[in-house]
Formats: sequence, structure tokens, C-alpha cells
Amino acid sequence: MSGSNIKNVDDQSLKSYIRETKEKIVSLINKYSDINNKKIEFTENTKELKDKAFQLKKIYKYAEWVNRKIEMNDSVQERISTIPKRGEIWTCELGQNIGSEENKVRPVIIVQNNTGNEKGPTTIIVPISNRPKKIKVHIQLRDSDYKLVEGEAQKVTGTILCEQIKVVSKARLGRHIATLDQNFMNLLDNKLKNSLDL
Repeated sequence: MSGSNIKNVDDQSLKSYIRETKEKIVSLINKYSDINNKKIEFTENTKELKDKAFQLKKIYKYAEWVNRKIEMNDSVQERISTIPKRGEIWTCELGQNIGSEENKVRPVIIVQNNTGNEKGPTTIIVPISNRPKKIKVHIQLRDSDYKLVEGEAQKVTGTILCEQIKVVSKARLGRHIATLDQNFMNLLDNKLKNSLDL
């Protein structure tokens, strides 16, 4: 039942939907718990202490992210009033993801147009990573490419991953830390076009 359908159903159907959905949530939580318990049990059998610690840390971070995501979603209406601008660098809570996707709080560049940034609840970003430049669509960020927001002392360093274009809720954004200069934005736009084969 979608959000629009909920508005158009009678009380009895709503009660049934609420009861069934609660049961599904409990089932999913139990499944999530079982998966983690199996991972923990598997980890306990690992002989190398470093491997054991690493695996447990990863499980903990995923569990922590689920709770953080629920908290963020509860305050989403307050948080999406943020209006970033194209070419700005913001901190962004990327959470815990899969494989080579960027994780945790990272600096990101806003690449969505300003109309979308002003009117929509989401924006489009590319992450800045600590990993070294590896492929043609990566860009190494230099001090001369941006201007820090007044009061920001920490320089932004790293590699811009133009292949990891991502739509995020504006609720994930933290603070505006810098703004890129126009020459660098022109370079970034060309790399994005290459990444998308435009």
C-alpha cells in the first residue's frame, strides 16, 4: 500500500494494514538479528585477532548505521530545508555501503542544478575520497581549486570520484565547508560527461 493509497482507504483496512506491517517489521528485525548473529559466530571462529576485530567492527558499523538512518529519517522534514548550491563542498553522511562505494561522513561536491537544489528534497553529489587517483575520471583536489567558508580551518584534500555520482536526501548534508572556483567546475563537468559518456 503506497502513501497515496493510505489516504483513500477505510479504517478497517488501515487497521489490518498496520497489524500486518508490524508483523513484517518484527520478522525483518529478527532476520537482521539472525544474519548478524551468524556473522558474529563466524567471526568468533576466526583465528587471527586482527581479522576478528575487523569483522566485528564492520558488523557494528552496519548496525550503528541502521539506527542513525532511522534517526535521520525522523527529522527529515527539518533537515531538507537546507539549500546547497552547485559547486559547493559539503560534509555528507553516506552511511555504510557495499564494496567500493564511499562510506561514513565524507566531503562531497554538489553537482545538481540550483533549481533542483532549491525546490527538491534531494540533491546530486560526487564524493571526495582519501583513495589515490586511479582512473581518467578521477580528479585530485588542490588548495587552489576552492575557497574555504569563513571559519573553516580544515583544508579539503583527496580525489574526486566522478564515476560515483549519487542522489542523496538533503537530510544527509552536514555543513557547507568550501566552494569550488569556476575553472575547476568546468574541468569537473568535463569529467562527469566522460563518466556518463555524454
